[in-house]
This record gives sequence, structure tokens and C-alpha cells, in this order.
Amino acid sequence: MKNERFKIISFCFFCCLIFSCISFLITRISYNNYKNSVNSYIYSLIEILKKDYPDITDIELIKILNNDKKGNYNENLKKYGITYNDSILLKLDNDYHNSLKINISFIILVNIIFIILFFIYFSKKEKQINKITNYMKEINYKNYQLSIEDNGEGSLSILQNEVYKTTIMLREESENLKKEKIALKDSISDISHQLKTPLTSILIMLDNILDNPNMDDETKIDFINNVHHQVENINFLIVSLLKISRFDADVVEFKTDLIMVSKLLNEVLKNVEILKEINNVKIKINGKKNIYFKGDYHWELEALANIIKNAIEHSRKNGIIHILIESNSIYTKIIIKDEGEGMSEKDLKNIFKRFYKGESSTNDSIGIGLSLAKKIIEKDNGLIKVDSKLNEGTTFEIRYMK
Repeated sequence: MKNERFKIISFCFFCCLIFSCISFLITRISYNNYKNSVNSYIYSLIEILKKDYPDITDIELIKILNNDKKGNYNENLKKYGITYNDSILLKLDNDYHNSLKINISFIILVNIIFIILFFIYFSKKEKQINKITNYMKEINYKNYQLSIEDNGEGSLSILQNEVYKTTIMLREESENLKKEKIALKDSISDISHQLKTPLTSILIMLDNILDNPNMDDETKIDFINNVHHQVENINFLIVSLLKISRFDADVVEFKTDLIMVSKLLNEVLKNVEILKEINNVKIKINGKKNIYFKGDYHWELEALANIIKNAIEHSRKNGIIHILIESNSIYTKIIIKDEGEGMSEKDLKNIFKRFYKGESSTNDSIGIGLSLAKKIIEKDNGLIKVDSKLNEGTTFEIRYMK
């Protein structure tokens, strides 16, 4: 700070010196003008004398002009009717000295004003710099609740506004980080809860097997099958959570394939064939076969499989799931409509939330399939919405923007 002040004072002194030099130059010019006026007047007198007194020589005139004897000029001039105020030479001399005084006074006054304004300006800048410095210190202490927005146009005002914008950005990031921490905490809690139930069942069944060495084979096989089923559920849960976590960390790289919708749906139907047979549900596809959209084939296969699985699980026995394919210049649309029990308004609002299980969900349901499907579709520049009414069925509408 001391070094900065020294620079400011040095700059101020330099500016004053420059201005004084310029003012001195102006004074010097004024003096030269005065000297030229006096010399011109003397020359005119000489010309008149030589004209009226042709016998006077140049040497005599030079002696008269160079005479440095002082006398009472005022008294001598009065003999010829010339007073002090009437003397042109004396008047020029007086005007010169007055001009010199005015110039010197002006130089001093302007320098004083300049120094005052200079220090006022730099005091204001120093206050702004101190304000920004203190603000940055507060930011370093993670205090983002301050405001230094400035409507000025100076360089420091621009810097101040940029710092303010940075603060707003940091504040938003801080708030988002807090939300992410809360979400992570909730996710860990949900995961713990999801894993706790099957693990508890496994432990109970294994304890029963260990505590009863004479248990009949049929019961023992029953327990072992249940353990196997629970392990499969845990494996599915872990795989799903790993996929979700990759999306949360934004490390999933999507390919841009030109996907034929009919081919994709046929592959999905193969994956859900067993589930479809168990629930005795038919699936009908309507629409043109040569409809495409751009996306990652592998991930879209999983997204649509999850949605159609959900439709199968909530369809009535002997029900029909209708799939309609449409396309226009803006988007490719896939509509999946089941004739199941539908869902309540509460379920409709929360259907895409992670780990949310609807009122009609099965015990094996984890509540993660539709959440993952939504993330995949949105990653491929798509939109998904759902409409449902109790006892009338549910309709999923997916739009892939072109």
C-alpha cells in the first residue's frame, strides 16, 4: 500500500512539473511578446529621430539607448506632458508584470486544484480497492451473502461487477453443493434401506438352516431358493445404482446412433418375453417401420425395457399394451399405453423419483427403473411424460427431438 501511495505521489508530482513547465513556456512567450513590443516602439522612435534630426549619428543613438544612468524619469517626462499612466513603455512594463503575476498565481492555483482532485480521485479508488479486497477475503471465508454491485462505468466498477457475478456463481454452486450433499445423504439412506431388507431376510433364512441341522430337504431348498432370489435382487439393485451413480457423476458417454424404432422395440420385446408370458399380456405395435431417431442404442434399449416392464407388471391378466410410433419434422414420438389399474395423483407426481414405490408396486420393486429411464431419455435429447387414471390405465409418451 505504501509503495502504491509513493507511485501516486510521484505521478502527481510529475504531472505538476509538466504543467509548471508548460506554464513557464507560456510566460516566456508572453515575455518575448512584451520585449518585441518594446523594441518595436524604440525602433519607431529611432526612425522619427533620424528623420527629424538627420545630423544625429547611429553611434550617438546607440549611446543614448545604452545609457544606464538612472534619473527621475517621472519628473523629466512631466516636462513633455507625459505622466506615468500615459507612458506607453511604462504601461507595457506594468502589463507584463501584471500578466506575470496572474500566470504565476494561475499556475499555483491550478496545481493546488489538480493535487486536491488527484488525491480525491485516488482516495476514492483506494476505497474501492479496499472494498473489493475485503470482499474477496469474505469470499475466501466462504461468505457469499454480500453484495457489491456497482452501476458505474470505470475499470474498477467493471472489476467490482465481475467479482459480484463470480460471487453469485459461487453462491449458486455452494447452494447446489449443499443440495447434492443432502441428495447424496438421502440416496445413501435409501440404498441402506433397500439393502437392509433383503440382507435381513437372507440372514434369517441362513440362521434357520444353521440352527436346524435336521431340517427337511424340501424346507431347506425353499430357504435356499429364497436366498438365491434375494441375492439376485441385491445384484440388480447394485447394478442399477452403479448406472444411476454414473449419470449423477456425468461420466456416461453416449453414442449418437441412427436408431430404427421398430428394430429397437423388437429387441425390447425379446428381453421382456418371459415377463410378458408370466403375466399373460399381449403387446401390439402400430406405426410405420421406417421411423428413426438419434441416440445411444444400448441405453435406449434399457430405458424402453424399463418402461414396458412397468406397463406389463401393472397390466391386468389378458390385458393389451398398445405401442404407437409417430414422427414429424420436429420429433419422433413413442406412446406406450397399458390397460392396468392406473395410478393415483400422488404416484403420478412421484413416479420418476428414485426409490419411489407406488401404492400398487410389488414387493420386489426397487423403484429405480423409471428414474433411470427418464435420465437416459433426457440424455438423448428426449422428453418423457406420463398420464394415468385409476382403473383406466397409464400412458407414457416419449418424444425424441430431431
